[in-house]
Amino acid sequence: MKKIIILVMLILISSKTEAQSSVFAIVDDLLLKGDYQKALVLLEKQEPITIEVLDKTASIYQTTGNYTKAIECYDKALKIEQNEALQVKLGNVYNSAGLTTKAIAVFENIIEKDTSNLLVANSLGKLYLGQNKAKKAERMFRFLKKKDSLNPNYPFQLAEALSKQNKPFKMGQSYLDAYNLDTMHIKSIYELSKFFKELRLKDSTMLFIDKGLEIDSININFLQLKVNQLYFSKNFDETIIYLNKLDSLNFKSVNTYEMFGMCYYNLKDFEKAEASYKSALRIERNNPKILYRLATLNYEKKDIEKAKLYLRMSIVSAKPEIDKQYFLFGTIFKEENDLKMALGNFENAYQNNYHNYKALFEVAITSDAYFKDKKIALNHYKKYFQQFESRDKEMTEYVIQRIKELKKELFLEGEIID
Repeated sequence: MKKIIILVMLILISSKTEAQSSVFAIVDDLLLKGDYQKALVLLEKQEPITIEVLDKTASIYQTTGNYTKAIECYDKALKIEQNEALQVKLGNVYNSAGLTTKAIAVFENIIEKDTSNLLVANSLGKLYLGQNKAKKAERMFRFLKKKDSLNPNYPFQLAEALSKQNKPFKMGQSYLDAYNLDTMHIKSIYELSKFFKELRLKDSTMLFIDKGLEIDSININFLQLKVNQLYFSKNFDETIIYLNKLDSLNFKSVNTYEMFGMCYYNLKDFEKAEASYKSALRIERNNPKILYRLATLNYEKKDIEKAKLYLRMSIVSAKPEIDKQYFLFGTIFKEENDLKMALGNFENAYQNNYHNYKALFEVAITSDAYFKDKKIALNHYKKYFQQFESRDKEMTEYVIQRIKELKKELFLEGEIID
């Protein structure tokens, strides 16, 4: 009789296992089609709820970015069985969810019991780096380097940990160790380029820059380093060649156009130099350094009036940025209900830094509260919208609403507003 009962139980277990395997096959097919919701519904109907079901469900939630649900599933699975593979997955979900401290705790627990899991040790080392626990990261990557001496990523990560501890020469040696293990290790090559540049060893710097460009000829980081090295070596013609490569990659910045301008200026091609500086100003119109370079350029061209104009603009733009101090003054006076003093300080904050969108916003709303003439506030709101529409969603929504309200008020008062 007992044998019959055991046999029946085995048959039942076998049939349930087969049924579950069949469901998993259907779930996998749904996942291939991207139908995650149907797959989850199928899994949630499964009885009994096994580790395999919870693991599969958690992985779907993780894929779709629902980290809270994924964590819940892994927690339930681990209550059934303390499985290392599931612990690793739980740690990874914590990491993906930005719960770094919890991820570290999970990985530390795994490593404490199983030092052979190098993948977890590597993940833990990276998390230590991200949390500025540089000494712990260093110990972890030294351990990994000892365990697997042929992996270039371990000396590279060790160098990152040493960098955070301000150990430049040990850092440089560790980057070199990574490069010696893999001469195509692009990250190490880039860091070595910067390391030797810091030491002002031109030949070594250029050696690694060229090695990087040999591997990846359109790598923006290496192209920028190459441009700087060539320019400071006064090789202006070749600098322009590499600047054009950056430009062809749609890499446009104030510094790039400034460098173009300086190269053309040194080559006495003032027309192209001026065009380059003006391109820089289209990106940052009040850049005092570029305005000064244009003043210098026009002085060289004997266009004294233009030189004077650019100098004035440069001086105005180069005013010391004390907008934060004025802004805080304004905030204090506003809290004391002294709107006149508050407004004056908010205006000074904006005048000292035309990029300070918060200052202009405060000018607008304080004017709105202080002046009876609502056209003053309306003009400030319009100015804010024109200059800073995309800077702060809530502020912009308030500005749009207030512009509508003020236009309506002024219209009812007989004012014609454009």
